[in-house]
Amino acid sequence: PRHRTGPREKDKEMSTEKVSPEREQTAGQVWVADCEGDILGCLFREDENRAGIVRICRLVTGSWHRREGLGRLLVQSLEQREREAGACRVYAHVPYPSKLGEVFFRKLGYQQLGEGTDGEDNERKLEIPERGFLGYPLTKVFYKDL
Repeated sequence: PRHRTGPREKDKEMSTEKVSPEREQTAGQVWVADCEGDILGCLFREDENRAGIVRICRLVTGSWHRREGLGRLLVQSLEQREREAGACRVYAHVPYPSKLGEVFFRKLGYQQLGEGTDGEDNERKLEIPERGFLGYPLTKVFYKDL
């Protein structure tokens, strides 16, 4: 049992702000896993302009809740919902030196962009790894067809 001790009044305040579709389209979405008000993990989904394409730009789980399947549940829930909405591909940008992130997404059936078939040339032009100001890659791009 891992939980915060003591009530925090400011945490109990609920936001009444309505999120407009235009704002959501610009900002994307955040999927949150919580238990009794404690945030256990979250997934940041960027809103794409390309039809049928979803981009995961960040997946975070609390250190107390790692290796319990929480990240897998967040990603699989997103995939299922997006598949039902008509998406055909999910991209995940993983920070470059992260071997843990690479192994995680490979276990979920993702492939690294550039390791597959020759037909990916168009996709490589559309979905490129983020780069730093000196041109070094900051992320690796993984994808999964739904």
